[in-house]
Amino acid sequence: MGNTSLFRVGDDVELWRVLLHLSILVVCLLMFERVLHRLERHAAVSTKYQQLLSKAYRELMILGLIGLGLKVIKEVSSVDGSSAAMTAFQVADLTIFILALALILQAVCIFLVLRKHNVQADRAELLSTKDLADEFTSPAFNRAQETQELVHLRLLRHLFLNRFELPQLFPFAKYLRQAQNNQITHMTDVGAPMWALLLGVAWVLEGITIALNYGFSWTLLALHAVVFAYFRSCVQQLLKAAGMSADQSTLESRLRSIAREEARAWTEEDAGEALLVMQKVQEQRELSQRKQRHLNRSKYSVESESTPGIKIRWFSRKSWHFTVMMLLMLNGFYLALVVQCVIYQLEVVYADLGLLEVLAIPVPLALNTFLLQPQIFRSFVLVSSIFSVDAKKLSIGDLQAELESRDLSRSGSIDVEQMRVVLRVCGLHLSSFRFNSVARLLFELKEMQIEYAQLLKLVAIAQ
Repeated sequence: MGNTSLFRVGDDVELWRVLLHLSILVVCLLMFERVLHRLERHAAVSTKYQQLLSKAYRELMILGLIGLGLKVIKEVSSVDGSSAAMTAFQVADLTIFILALALILQAVCIFLVLRKHNVQADRAELLSTKDLADEFTSPAFNRAQETQELVHLRLLRHLFLNRFELPQLFPFAKYLRQAQNNQITHMTDVGAPMWALLLGVAWVLEGITIALNYGFSWTLLALHAVVFAYFRSCVQQLLKAAGMSADQSTLESRLRSIAREEARAWTEEDAGEALLVMQKVQEQRELSQRKQRHLNRSKYSVESESTPGIKIRWFSRKSWHFTVMMLLMLNGFYLALVVQCVIYQLEVVYADLGLLEVLAIPVPLALNTFLLQPQIFRSFVLVSSIFSVDAKKLSIGDLQAELESRDLSRSGSIDVEQMRVVLRVCGLHLSSFRFNSVARLLFELKEMQIEYAQLLKLVAIAQ
């Protein structure tokens, strides 16, 4: 059957047999589409679900296109469809598909496990620190893990608001959830460096046969445990900076101090001004990110001068983001190895070594997926969102320095197009024609030259 052509119906296979199986496939197709429509309707409530579903569709489409290509190649008489090369190619294609599905399933699993923590974050947002401090001194106070989590979240919320001079109206729980959702959607986007590292690991495993049986799975579990311990220590450092203490009286005093600050802030803050502050911080973040991408110059900070600096050893958001995503990739790769290299041998393993060895095969995968990864992911989001929020501020002096760097003659004026380029780097995206029209309305032009002191005055007035 391996050499039977798919394009000779009536010769190699009867037409009625094809129509019979076509009818069965149509019924299956209609049922499958109905299920997908229901799934899409449920996924419409969240952009995150839609992106994950789109990723699954994309992988299925790629798998189908490759399968179609293989069928066409097999029709060429000089190609042996049952050769080792063709089989290896199909196995590799299936490995990528299983890996993609594993990433999606891990993302869904992490989200489902973290839902409980999101509910706790919402409770901590609604519960005032004064109420929490009053309950803390009550004899009936429950010191269970969930209650301790409320205390931790209130302390971290206060640290975050003070660190970046945000008003009490700032929705800290929503901010964390949005950061979490962004990271989850990034979990299924695999770049070239990650693929290169994964291929390197795969080639190493190919040279060490025993690693496929024992070493790789347990080494991967150990790596997850090390990363989990590191992020746990990072969260503890943040809590310590926020005022967390093992001494109950000290912690109570800290909570009451925060409660007094919150009460004073609520009486002094105006809702309109608070919204303007949050909008300004967002603009500063977007401005700094564009500035850093295009100029790669000095770093600026919007941290409050009254808040002591927080230093976490060996923490780099980009490096640890790559590490966390790589752990997910390796875990998915291990799942692909189990499916393609181990499952068909389970009967032999059971007959030779017993039930214990069979059960030990999925243990590292289960521990990584259901226990360690959600905690690693949550701790990473907390630390990266509070410690390195990338909220860097550009002052008027920075804008002036950039304008002066383009004024080689030191005349105090630059070309309109050069000013447009500078402002585009800072986040103002306008076409050349539109910017020229705006410049003529706002500034006095001399032969398409602008005195950039006019722009600096305008920015100062806006601030």
